[in-house]
Amino acid sequence: MVEAEPDLYERLQIRYPPSPTRVLAPGSPPAASRWTLGTVLAMGMGVVLVATLAALITLYVQGQADLRAARAELVAIGAHPLPDPDGPLNPSESPSAAQRRKEQLGRWLQGLSLGWRYHQGKIYYFSREPKPWSEAEAACRFTHSYLTSITSLEEQDYLAQEARGGSYWIGLTATGPGGSWRWVDGATYSQAQSFWAPGQPDSTDHGQWGQEDCAQIHPVRNGLWNDHNCNFTFPWICKRDLSMP
Repeated sequence: MVEAEPDLYERLQIRYPPSPTRVLAPGSPPAASRWTLGTVLAMGMGVVLVATLAALITLYVQGQADLRAARAELVAIGAHPLPDPDGPLNPSESPSAAQRRKEQLGRWLQGLSLGWRYHQGKIYYFSREPKPWSEAEAACRFTHSYLTSITSLEEQDYLAQEARGGSYWIGLTATGPGGSWRWVDGATYSQAQSFWAPGQPDSTDHGQWGQEDCAQIHPVRNGLWNDHNCNFTFPWICKRDLSMP
């Protein structure tokens, strides 16, 4: 007995087009997964925005404190008795002298707004990019400053703390008479008032690169000094005194 072949309509598979609301892009996750991912991303962006806002507020508050301290310092020293660029003129000085003071105060306040840090009548700049020592010094000179000198324990402690474990060029170099150490800003170098790490300076010879004739704040022993080859690249610290023009 011959079996009857299946009816034509039994073999026909009717395929309906998918509903437009259900069409997904290739590789797209299911709707529930997309909702979860979107929620996570939104929450993450919220956290980032809150953290960024908190950081900006902290920087603003610190900047305002620095500005107030700088103004107070300018008032305290006789060469800068004008606390406010828009304040009244001193009757005993000429308009041109008052204008020069206003311009100088404006430069200080601008420097603080650009990331310089105020401390004890001076402002410091901690760079982020690395350069050889000579280029770092040139960068400081471009901003009417010098690679920083360090002439007291208080200043050493402040800079070591602000360095936060990093290595930074400072303005000490062995280019004086007979290879003696000197500060490029003209400060007097004193071995008794120096802060070298144990065993430093050791003047290691780097062959074709020469010896170690430049100093840096180094992570070892809480930012004590290390001598290094001047051709190597590190970030640096500039310093300006409030008495500088």
